[in-house]
Amino acid sequence: MKRYIFLLIFSTSVLFSFSQKTERQQMRDAEKMAISWLNKLNNKKYTDCWNTLSESTKSQTNFEAWNAYFSTELMPELGKFISRKYYLAEMEKEMEGLPRGIYVTIRYQSQYVNTDSVEEILLLSPSKLGKWEVLSYFVDYHLKGDNRENPKSKLKN
Repeated sequence: MKRYIFLLIFSTSVLFSFSQKTERQQMRDAEKMAISWLNKLNNKKYTDCWNTLSESTKSQTNFEAWNAYFSTELMPELGKFISRKYYLAEMEKEMEGLPRGIYVTIRYQSQYVNTDSVEEILLLSPSKLGKWEVLSYFVDYHLKGDNRENPKSKLKN
């Protein structure tokens, strides 16, 4: 009887540690994709960014409009990229308005030449093939000299 209890406890702990490792690895993989995507964005590789968006996000717009937004509006307004610091990642299995799945939200505090403060938030999910894709990019920022009265927020799927 003691062997069975020990075996049950051991099996449960092994399964628990395996699922934790898997979740940690998923978080690392999502963060790698997020950093890669942001680096491409900062280096004006908009086509590469577009190619790593989820199909559901791409279906909401077209490349020309999406590219115009980033290349002529958002990135020029933020200015040249200076630095980025990771500060939070969360994994969820349910997100409002989305089918049940695995979702990772990653937040960064960033600095750009024309801003006092920037928070960049990416929502990622693995594709059907298991490759991480960007579902959305949200940036909340204050331009230099705006006295922080009206934060500018941009959400672009």
